[in-house]
Formats: sequence, C-alpha cells, structure tokens
Amino acid sequence: MKLSMPLVISTFLVIFGELFSQQLQCQVKVEMPRLQPRDQAELSDLGQKITDYLNNNRWSESNQDISISCNVNLIVETINISGSEKRYLAQFLISSASGENFYDQNCEFTYIPGQAFETFRTSFDPLLDLIDFYTFLVIGGELDTYELLSGTTFYNKSQDLANRGQLSNYSTGWKNRADEVTLITDAEHVPLREAKYYYYGGLYYVEKEQNAENARQYASGMVERLRRVATKRPNSKALKRFFDSHYQEICKLFQFDDTRENITIMIDINPSHSDVYRECEISGTRSR
Repeated sequence: MKLSMPLVISTFLVIFGELFSQQLQCQVKVEMPRLQPRDQAELSDLGQKITDYLNNNRWSESNQDISISCNVNLIVETINISGSEKRYLAQFLISSASGENFYDQNCEFTYIPGQAFETFRTSFDPLLDLIDFYTFLVIGGELDTYELLSGTTFYNKSQDLANRGQLSNYSTGWKNRADEVTLITDAEHVPLREAKYYYYGGLYYVEKEQNAENARQYASGMVERLRRVATKRPNSKALKRFFDSHYQEICKLFQFDDTRENITIMIDINPSHSDVYRECEISGTRSR
C-alpha cells in the first residue's frame, strides 16, 4: 500500500513539528578562527546573509508548505590571493532533522563585503552555487521521505550545478560533488531512497496510528530495500549516512513484528550498530 501525500506530510509534521511559512528554517554559523582580524571583519556579515538567503527564498513553488529544518556551518580556514581576487578556502557542513547530512572539506569561494546574494543568476557564483548544491541535496532527500523518489527534481538540480562547477573558474571540489549526486541517484541506490519513505511511513504507523499490520509492512519494506543496497554496495557512504542517522530509532519499527527476522537482517547489514539492534524488542503477538 502506498501512503497518500497528505498522510505522508502528516507523518513528517508529527515527527518534526508543524512549521509552515518558509520552506527552509536554517541556523547558520560562520567560523574563521585562523583568519587575521581584518579578514574576519570583511566576513562579519556573511553568516546573516547566508541565513537570509536560505530562509527567505522559496526553493520550490510546488512544495512551499513543506518546511525543512537544517543547520549550516561554514568554517573559513585560509585565503588565497589570485591577482586582485581573494579566494577563501573553507569547510562546509549541512545537516537536516531527518539525517540529510553532508560535509565538504574542500570549498573555494569569493566574497566582497556588501555584495548582493541574488537568487536568479546568469553566471556561476562559487559561494551561492555551493550553498544551492547542498540545499538541493537536502531537499531532495527530505522529499523522498514524503513520496517515493519525489526528490528527483532536486537531485537533478544538484547534478546540473556540479556540472557547471566543474567547467567554471572555481572547479575545486566540484568533481567530488558530482560523484556525490551520482552515488545517491544511481540504480543501486534507488532502494535506499525508497527505504527512507518506508522508514518514515513505519514511524507514522507505530507512533501515531498504532497500526500493527501497516507498521510491519513498512518495517519489512524498509529492511528489504536496505538489504538490497547493502548486498551490492556494502561500503556505500550513502548507506552509512542513513544507518548513522537512524539506527537509534529503527527498533521502534520492529515492535509489532512477529519474529526477529528484520532485526537479524539489520545486524547482518549494519554490524557496527549490532548491539543496538540486539536490544530491539518485539511485541507483535500482543498487538493483534
């Protein structure tokens, strides 16, 4: 059975709180501990400008009532001077409430104090396109939890930006970013994207509806899809990201199970968290 869109949206809002008005609700922190005071002063308004850029934009007209919480951390490390241009080298971290977490250690961008952050641009911007790239990845991952593979449009946008970045004068890191999108969206990872949908659907039926039959169905749907990915790509970074984000709550999905089959599979495909799965309790026979 497939959840309807209103039900899936309800699932997300029940778990993460009812937020409307804006599509993104991001907390932004800019750090520059190694820069000289004069250079720090030139970046003093950058955190607020990124905050406004993320939170005041409508990232999708078709999903404008879906709000996503996230945290962004930009760590500016050094400066390179190229002619009259100052290029900042930094690390970039973004994370969402549902575990769409990305860490980039090799970022390069330019910034002029007071420059406008334009939403619609005709030329490549090494800072804003970097932000857009990871924002699209986060939104794509979040939308996959609402409806099967509904984040595809945003993954395609990230791929387009990665392609542009590789051809730009600021190509540092963009090949790796393109590889990140390919990893998430290739055929062998489609079941992982689907597993996110079954994971949140299962949580809804466990926590909100207490519907044992549907909870078992969604738990099995999630586990089977995770097993498929683990069989073909056991060292997948995307799979590890899912496990690390959700292993502490996965046991909730199994509480209505009749057997420990799902738990056994999880122990097998995610041995680094096997101790947690061994503690899962089932009570399916009692729930009937």
